[in-house]
Amino acid sequence: MKLRALLAGATVVGFLAAAAPHLTYAQDHHGWGDYDDHHQWHDQDWWEDHHPEWVKHHHPEWARNGDWDDRDHHWHDRDWWKKHDPDWAKHHHPDWF
Repeated sequence: MKLRALLAGATVVGFLAAAAPHLTYAQDHHGWGDYDDHHQWHDQDWWEDHHPEWVKHHHPEWARNGDWDDRDHHWHDRDWWKKHDPDWAKHHHPDWF
């Protein structure tokens, strides 16, 4: 029984260690971002400019900082939304207020 627990613990540690390089907030990059298929780091702004659909699918939590304008397909930070369309922002992101 102790051997089973030891092997299970080692497996969990192995999975966590393997996932560590892929954390979306990397301190050595000073902000939100992720690695591309070639292990090149890009910050959140680059991903939003170059692959917005990928961002929506893989990092919906980034919407806490802003959201997409469905009319023009542009990303705006939450301060822009609060200034230009506060009713929409209150409805879709009440946590911004």
